[in-house]
Amino acid sequence: MEDAFSPRWFATPDGGTVYALTHPDRLVEHQRIGRFHRRHVLEVKTYADRLHVAGLLERVEDGLLRSLDEREHAEAVSNIERLEPLP
Repeated sequence: MEDAFSPRWFATPDGGTVYALTHPDRLVEHQRIGRFHRRHVLEVKTYADRLHVAGLLERVEDGLLRSLDEREHAEAVSNIERLEPLP
């Protein structure tokens, strides 16, 4: 039996980094770096990638990362993307 997947959105407590796990094999990270921003897409293919995602989800469960709903995530990403892209 396959595990059911539910999308997850979460962020660092200060909102400087925002994550979206909308598919079990794809993690999108939006990061504010000073007056710049960057977007990183991780296609989860290796065991190390899966451990990274599992570690992030564990931090959400432990309260070290803040869980977001889809609307909060979209708003946070919109705010970050207003910054200039990292050169």
